[in-house]
Amino acid sequence: MFSLPNNESATFPPSQTAVVTEPADDRLLQALLENQSLKEQIAQQTQLMHLLTHQLATPLTTLGGSVPLLAEPSLDAEHREEFLDVVQQQVQRLRHLLQDLMALRNLETGVLETHAVGFCLRSLVEEVMAGFRDAAVTYQLEPDLPLVWGDRWQLSQVLVNLLSNAIKYSPNGTPIAIGAAAHSPGWANVWVRDRGLGIPAADQPHLFERFYRVQHRDRHTIKGTGLGLSLCKLLVENQGGQLHFESTHGEGSCFSFTVPSVKDGAAASTQW
Repeated sequence: MFSLPNNESATFPPSQTAVVTEPADDRLLQALLENQSLKEQIAQQTQLMHLLTHQLATPLTTLGGSVPLLAEPSLDAEHREEFLDVVQQQVQRLRHLLQDLMALRNLETGVLETHAVGFCLRSLVEEVMAGFRDAAVTYQLEPDLPLVWGDRWQLSQVLVNLLSNAIKYSPNGTPIAIGAAAHSPGWANVWVRDRGLGIPAADQPHLFERFYRVQHRDRHTIKGTGLGLSLCKLLVENQGGQLHFESTHGEGSCFSFTVPSVKDGAAASTQW
């Protein structure tokens, strides 16, 4: 047996255990986090495909039933016109779904570029409202609205979506108002308010989820893709603003969003 000389003590090299273990633990933790993230991404993609399949199934089923009937020689002109209307509605629904999906994809991948300019908010509101002449829409705009800074086309799409929803969920021509005002230094606020169906409290936390639609008997005949509000949220955030809402079931809703106002020195890029 090996023994040490008297009065000498053994010295051993410092333990390497901590040096080896800590990086190994970090790598293991990182691998677990990446694995969890991958599982969540797969689950989200699976849910997205399920919802997309459901959204495609209804119009395709309707088209599959209507188109063969149009080829029937015995079909009279009145019924042929009805089936043609159905076909046109479903084709339009598929077109809107495709447009919304492409816009969402382009926003997330950065393909949809933002061309920010200064522009007059009043002129944008009036331009959008011109497309809703048949609806009972009024507007309430502050006389001294600041010029705002953002992508004019993208913000017009937000207004079109919000107004379309307000009209869709306001039966019997209940009033709808669109308004804008200075919100705080450097910001303006735009809103769309209706006195329609409103949103049940249980559905409100999910309202901006893709393909989410309120399932309630008071709106079972109202069609939609469930993408409009999620797209609005992304478009508003793309300008640096935020989208908010307040709603009471049976009494109506108010959707509002903030948009930056023109900064000093940016007036040269102003559009009217």
